Amino acid sequence: MQRISDLVRSGHTQYVQGVISVEKAGFFSFKMEAQFQTNRSKVEAFRARKRGEGSARLLFLHHGDERFLTWILLYQPSNQPNKFETNWRDALEDKICLSGYELVRRTRLGAKKPAWTWRYTQGQYERIREGIIQSIRGKRDIALRQTIHSIARTPGFAGARDQVQNLFDLIKSEWRRRRAKSEPCPVLPKHGYARRLENHGCRLTELRDQIKSEPNQSAEIIG
Repeated sequence: MQRISDLVRSGHTQYVQGVISVEKAGFFSFKMEAQFQTNRSKVEAFRARKRGEGSARLLFLHHGDERFLTWILLYQPSNQPNKFETNWRDALEDKICLSGYELVRRTRLGAKKPAWTWRYTQGQYERIREGIIQSIRGKRDIALRQTIHSIARTPGFAGARDQVQNLFDLIKSEWRRRRAKSEPCPVLPKHGYARRLENHGCRLTELRDQIKSEPNQSAEIIG
């Protein structure tokens, strides 16, 4: 998610995305490199843009033990006619969505211009909100604690942090409204900020071996 927002922020606002099996991802990556030069270094990409050429990056995301990858191709247009017959989507108008989150621009108080940030999609946010209400009203406290744990693990991007605070406020207000004073509200953990992480990935061959030996890995971006 961090790598995607960094690329969009730098001007790679056109994109296409999809899903592909781990076995087919190598050939697909080779094809994208041949067409878009997705493996250029930062220096090479900078020089290409100076020449008026476009810039592209291909990223993969692996979800747990699945044998499929989500891929996204991000493209920064050139000042030359677009020669690629691709149905590009524009991140400025058509939000990039990934694993229940969406990349949006918003202007925070005191800021001079909008900034890119991730937040829950409206559908995902409403599902979490409804789950909280039903858990408290139905006295399903184990389910509520599981939801709180899941919310606390939400990536700490600015947009998502605001949503997490709203969800925690909902838990406290709904608990006061529906539960007896003798029932203590579950402890709500602090939700921190997203730390900038180094861009670490792995080769597709390594990922295939990893899936076979350790099938329950957390999601990671590779590429």
